[in-house]
Amino acid sequence: MADLRPAGSDSAPAAAPGAPGHLPTAAEVRTDLGRRTQEILEAPRDPVAPGAREREKAVVHECRYLMRLLAMRRRSEGEMRTRLARREVSTDIAHEVMARIDRAGLIDDAAFARDWVAQRRALRALGDEALRRELRDRAVEPAHIESALTTGRSDEETRCRDLVRSRIGHRDRQRLRAEGDGSHRRRLSRRLDALLTRKGYPGSLAVHVIASELREAADPALR
Repeated sequence: MADLRPAGSDSAPAAAPGAPGHLPTAAEVRTDLGRRTQEILEAPRDPVAPGAREREKAVVHECRYLMRLLAMRRRSEGEMRTRLARREVSTDIAHEVMARIDRAGLIDDAAFARDWVAQRRALRALGDEALRRELRDRAVEPAHIESALTTGRSDEETRCRDLVRSRIGHRDRQRLRAEGDGSHRRRLSRRLDALLTRKGYPGSLAVHVIASELREAADPALR
């Protein structure tokens, strides 16, 4: 579990479960958070100046805040820094808070990017460009972004097709098979293209998938 004490404390941090760099689960964070921070606040200390004591309390307070966020889901380093900035935490305090979070093994942008890509692909059917934008917005380094996107990249066309098929309803298929002027096909094509653009799929892939799926919807024998 995370050790929120300043560097140089006599007691070593508790060993994290699993492999090195293991990110504690939400249950582990919730279980240990109160105990660890209470130890910090109650541990006997040498007499210190009032200013130093107040600074330590501020650091612990912000560490507890970030760990509550981490108990809900992984966060990128950039997200955590942004949260501290929104709370108008001073640069000095923010630097110490992030240093302690880092020492606790709770900063892993590579793992964050992999999780983010997997979840957003599964839940939102997003294409690579949309995922790239979202990770950039969270200040994840380009190398971590591209590495995460490489996982499952060959399935982008499959995800795109599944999304298009899910938006072509039974009535759409009936109209495509019955119409003679192609007007519904054009309207449906524009709607699907706008959807795939919002989802971040490449234009060339969108055109190819939409055309083939509409042909198959109009003529089931093509499947």
